Amino acid sequence: MDRTEPTRAWTPDELAALENSPLIRVAAARPDGTAGPFALIGHVRLGQDELIRSLNGVTGAWYRRATRAGRGEIDVAGRRITVVFVRDVGRETEVDQALRARYGRDSGVRRMTGPAAREATLRVVPLDH
Repeated sequence: MDRTEPTRAWTPDELAALENSPLIRVAAARPDGTAGPFALIGHVRLGQDELIRSLNGVTGAWYRRATRAGRGEIDVAGRRITVVFVRDVGRETEVDQALRARYGRDSGVRRMTGPAAREATLRVVPLDH
């Protein structure tokens, strides 16, 4: 990711849409700038940050594409938002707690809070364009 890309805060409408959407679709940008294949994933908010994780850890296909491209799109209830993906380290326990609070403690959440997934936490930040 070009770290100089201008980002912005989430708008109130975007935050409301994220809160009301248990799952979002995430796609990394292709080299030509178009969105690649979308993956349906869970997400949580810590403060003003939106965080996502790969169930398959750093070897997950969408995660590899997102970290390689550094940017892409999310689709929240039909609204596409251009974003950058930033590794998020040091808040693993907080993200685990937020995932359990939002989704419960089923087998999917157990995978999302397991060691492999914890290593694959990304912060999703909207681009200002």
